[in-house]
Amino acid sequence: MARMKRKGVMTTFSVSVSPATKARLKKAAERGYGGNVSALIEAIAIEADRREALDWLLGRAEPIGDAAFEDFMSEMQQATARRRKRTHAA
Repeated sequence: MARMKRKGVMTTFSVSVSPATKARLKKAAERGYGGNVSALIEAIAIEADRREALDWLLGRAEPIGDAAFEDFMSEMQQATARRRKRTHAA
């Protein structure tokens, strides 16, 4: 499979990893990015930004009580059950 083309200006830098990590990165890139390890690293950086934003948001949220949490979890389980029902063929 041909390597994916990257858009925009790119910069090159050196990263030191163990041989095992290098192999894992290459495998992951083959599975999802046409073998492009750079595209995989870009996706990892984007995910890190998302996690940081989520941590920031959760850090600002008011704590909820046990009853409210249990209500939320029950609602999520019901929504999941409804979604599963709809996916089966008639």
